[in-house]
Amino acid sequence: MTNPKIGIIVGSTRPSRIGPSIADWLQKQLKTPHLDVDVIDLAQIDLPLLDEIAMPSDGHYELEHTKNWSRLIQGYQGFVLLFPQYNWGYPAPLKNALDCLYSEWRGKPVLD
Repeated sequence: MTNPKIGIIVGSTRPSRIGPSIADWLQKQLKTPHLDVDVIDLAQIDLPLLDEIAMPSDGHYELEHTKNWSRLIQGYQGFVLLFPQYNWGYPAPLKNALDCLYSEWRGKPVLD
């Protein structure tokens, strides 16, 4: 049986961000022999802005980057969202990454 997997999603893509270094520190703090923790950096994922023709709730993805994102997210049992506050809200790349998918998030705990 494999260990549960938690993904730390770095929600900012700005060049001057400090999120990746915080995510690396957090990964070391959370990782145990019975829990796998990975950093998922949205700057490396590089998702286009909502470019699928169908609604995500239909679950019919035509574009390869969306299919890859879906497969990646399906492999985790929970997430930590790590992001800076932009004008009292969360960054657009994080909103886009969440909105690109639908059922892949269902039933998975999220900490922000």
